Amino acid sequence: GSLADRYPRRRVVFWTQSAFLCHALLLAALTACHWTWPALILLLMLLSGVIQAVDLPARLAFVPELVPREDLINAVGLNALLFNSARAIGPALAALIFLAAEQWVARIGSWGWDAVQTAAVVCFTLNAVSFVAVLVALQGIVIDGEQQRRPEAKQSQDLWQGMRYLQHHPRLGLLVFLTLLLCIFGWPLLTLLPAYTRYHLGRGEQTYSGLLALLGTGALSGALTTATFGTAARRRFFLRGGALATTLGLALLTQISSFPGAVLACAAVGFGLILYLSTGQATLQLAAPSEFRGRLMALWAMTLSASAPLGHLLAGQAAAIWGVTTVLSGLSCGCALVTIVLWLLPPIGVREDGELDRKA
Repeated sequence: GSLADRYPRRRVVFWTQSAFLCHALLLAALTACHWTWPALILLLMLLSGVIQAVDLPARLAFVPELVPREDLINAVGLNALLFNSARAIGPALAALIFLAAEQWVARIGSWGWDAVQTAAVVCFTLNAVSFVAVLVALQGIVIDGEQQRRPEAKQSQDLWQGMRYLQHHPRLGLLVFLTLLLCIFGWPLLTLLPAYTRYHLGRGEQTYSGLLALLGTGALSGALTTATFGTAARRRFFLRGGALATTLGLALLTQISSFPGAVLACAAVGFGLILYLSTGQATLQLAAPSEFRGRLMALWAMTLSASAPLGHLLAGQAAAIWGVTTVLSGLSCGCALVTIVLWLLPPIGVREDGELDRKA
């Protein structure tokens, strides 16, 4: 985040996307040469995480430079829609590539490669090619008054300045904190869903796949709602409505034992989480001054990244002790607490000049 505030964000994104391209090509080359040692793969995954840590805040902070302020919420929703669509389409495309590789190897011969290796090389290569399109698009973007390099400052000072900004703007700090809580209580459904399907519904893998697909469909619907109907006036309603939908979906899962009801509940959870997260991200981007936006987006990304493993770990351990239904009830109560706070406290408003509106 500090790098995104220190250097032109388009340049930072260009170099991180270039690093992702090289990373994908390296994976393809290592797989083709049979050099897929576990330690080496883990090292490459660590490298990918480092690149992502630089890339994500820069990309999030770069979005407000591309669209007018009044269209930012729609742009964030569209970005969430594309991201969730890619999460759904990518694995399906990879599965088709693996099936085609099996038929190709069986019909033509392996030439020293098995079907899994062939498909993996193709997937990694296609991933590398996809970054070429991103780099070409970045090169073609022209921004009037593009952010210039800031004066040198210590990285530690930059980091604490971002933290102090949230401290001096408690509404934004509260938004980040509520987001942390909602993700801790909402996302563990992904971890609990297999056990819920088997022990509560008494179903198997096909039912689990269906519920997972409906969770993704709900997420796509939430992103599409933000992209289509998101406005500054509706921001308050979307934050509260997203938290409420997540709460009701989790609560419904504990009360029903039928597949149709579980489908509706999973779709509600996916819809509510993405509706809240996309609106919350846009709110933070609108309120953040340009010189702090990269660091605030880094804190937002850290919040999302930390909440997922923490919530999954706690929910999994709790389910082993008290059972899935009891834990889901606890998760719904946690989301209900976030919803109540959102309804009781004044909303976060942003004026046209980017300053927080205390009267909103």
